Amino acid sequence: MSRFGRLRHQIRLLFSVVVAAFVLSGCNSGESRVEEALENADKYVKGLKTALNNGTVRNATIITQYAGILKSSRPELAPLLLELEKEATTEGPLFKSLQSRFQGIRDNTEQFPSWKEKHAELTAIIRGADLSIYNDALSDTVNVIADLSRGELARVNAVSQDVEQKMNKSSDYGAGSQYIGNPHYGRWSHGSGGSFWAWYGQYAFFSSMFGGRRYYYNDWGRNRGYSYYHDYGRNNYTSRSQRAGQRDVDNRARKQFGSRGNYKSPYSKSRSGSSGISRNSTAQQKSLFKSQYSSGGKTSKFQSSSRNSRYRTSRGVSRGK
Repeated sequence: MSRFGRLRHQIRLLFSVVVAAFVLSGCNSGESRVEEALENADKYVKGLKTALNNGTVRNATIITQYAGILKSSRPELAPLLLELEKEATTEGPLFKSLQSRFQGIRDNTEQFPSWKEKHAELTAIIRGADLSIYNDALSDTVNVIADLSRGELARVNAVSQDVEQKMNKSSDYGAGSQYIGNPHYGRWSHGSGGSFWAWYGQYAFFSSMFGGRRYYYNDWGRNRGYSYYHDYGRNNYTSRSQRAGQRDVDNRARKQFGSRGNYKSPYSKSRSGSSGISRNSTAQQKSLFKSQYSSGGKTSKFQSSSRNSRYRTSRGVSRGK
């Protein structure tokens, strides 16, 4: 081999070593970031568990108080209210989902294509377990109970039902509407007329209250109202499998109704109606995730204009009607 050939060979070897070292360094860096996020997620989930057990989460306390009041005035709602009261404890679906998602990563039963996706899921869990954000998320349940009271109890962190419908030109889907589309309370079933919402058994009373009325995805997508889950917390409180299910439902609706020109995704724009949401919720909302629903694939911010609205209520509480 000539001197020039040997030099070329040495350069190639050196380049290969440098590339391998760079890749290895990146992997180690990624693994260390995942380990750090795993420790933080453990701390946040445990901290949230302690706060719920100690009764120091404000909206959890309101849930318990509201449920107690409504059991007296509307005893027929008692079975449903017993389920809703679980949201104030570690037995609620929101907390149990966060805990399950964390355990899946910790125990390596949940597999990820890359460390970046695992880190992103841990970041969502950390945000979801943040006390102020979790307190905001519980406002949906508080407001479901408030709406069941027919105006006797005040909404929190949101404007009244009548005002919200005027702001968004949204339809009245009845008490429990904040839960429609939230996979912790039901699922989208598929039929010839499109996907329709089916409550899980413990929440079936929402359906029986309105004579078994069906809520179709295409109609709901165009006319849904404000909820914390849909307009702030969907990334934090949705598992990977639930996100895949949401994408599937949307793709079905897009294929079925898109050619007619009357399809509109429920996440094509955010809804107004929040009031008194914490700074942590509004800050993390600005960089939630890249959504297939946003134009050009850009980051979807789901910004709510209601914080500057003349309808904003003091102290985050408003009457149900």
